[in-house]
Formats: sequence, C-alpha cells, structure tokens
Amino acid sequence: MRLPLRGICGVLPVAMAFSACSPGPHAPTLAVFGSFFPIWLFAAALGLVCALVLRGLLLRLGLHEHLPVPTFTYFCATLLFSILIWAQWTGELQL
Repeated sequence: MRLPLRGICGVLPVAMAFSACSPGPHAPTLAVFGSFFPIWLFAAALGLVCALVLRGLLLRLGLHEHLPVPTFTYFCATLLFSILIWAQWTGELQL
C-alpha cells in the first residue's frame, strides 16, 4: 500500500506542528521578581562565570600559554559548564 505524495505532504506539516504540543510539564523556569526566566539562561550565565574562573586558574598555574587555541578551549569550557549546570538543575543529571 502506497500513500500518494500529496497525502504525505499534507499530513506531515500537521503532525510536525502537533508533535511540539505535550500535556506534560512546560519548560523549566525560575521566578525572579515576579517574572519567569528560563533556567537555560541562568545556566549559560553561570557557565560563563565558571569558564572565567577556569581561565584565571589556568593563568595562575601558567598553563594558559600552552593551550593550542585558547578562545575555542574557553568556548568549549563555557558550553560544558552550562550543559552540566542545566542538567543538574533540571534533574537530568544525578550526582
């Protein structure tokens, strides 16, 4: 049994639109002074702070000069810290 291409092209966008709707919990947010902010925003800011602390530590230890591409290294550190903080905060990461 083959479905016509027009039938698939008509059903696919509707199915994709409703796939984002779920009866479960919404995106995790944090109430700050009455406004709701997404947790990923705080995780990104804390990840940046952690990467700056890491940079200060590497500078103090004299290892900063030995990094092959410092900008990329600190970007990856920021991303790693942000994802770890977000996963811990939302309960996806159990430490």
